[in-house]
Amino acid sequence: MNPLAEYQTRLEDRRRTSEQLTRQFHRIGNARLAAGFAAVAVAFFVFGEVWISVWWLLLPLSIFAALVVVHARVVERLQRSQRAIQFYERGVARLEDQWMGSGESGERFRDPAHVYAEDLDLFGKGSLFELLSTARTRAGEDALARWLLAPAASDEVAARHLAVQELRPLLDLREDLAVLGSAVRSSLDPDAAAAWGEAPEVRFPAGARYIAPLLAAAVIVCFSLYMAGVWNRTPFLAALLVVLA
Repeated sequence: MNPLAEYQTRLEDRRRTSEQLTRQFHRIGNARLAAGFAAVAVAFFVFGEVWISVWWLLLPLSIFAALVVVHARVVERLQRSQRAIQFYERGVARLEDQWMGSGESGERFRDPAHVYAEDLDLFGKGSLFELLSTARTRAGEDALARWLLAPAASDEVAARHLAVQELRPLLDLREDLAVLGSAVRSSLDPDAAAAWGEAPEVRFPAGARYIAPLLAAAVIVCFSLYMAGVWNRTPFLAALLVVLA
């Protein structure tokens, strides 16, 4: 397999996907705007002149809420596609020897007194660190810097070679790691991340993902009925207190 051809093929595929998602993003955004205007118009006839029943307001609000959910999913997919494009663009640049100045230089690891770091250009613009580093956390960058600054035992080197052989054909996995890790970036505090990982698991009530939107919908419905004069404010306040709790 030609690595450059494979990267270029995948890059073009991700660009096409990004263009499709961008068109979906605009269409759904326009539909959301239309649903919002429709809800305002219906609300005028419900709360202003009181020409129609308050239940008519639920239709545009339901459509708007559904479009918000769909829009958020499209945005998530679009961002993932754009991060995949960046991953393959960097890979193509690396294979075409045009990578210098586009990555993390590792300047903070530079030590002029080190026995070979300066001679081998381990850190800085156009350095070995910039070529190799795809780390998304400071802990990952620290690990790579340690590997470059000190020799490893022969058995450890052999284990790393085996890991490279195992990961080399798993391009989809490497893309997933790069795409998911782009949101973290190298500014993450490794100590805070370690403390979070060692903390007890946070457990949510069973069915929380269904209870939360139902409670939000209850607040909206109760408020609408209160504004329409169908109910008093007690159900709305009760639903609001449950949500806050």
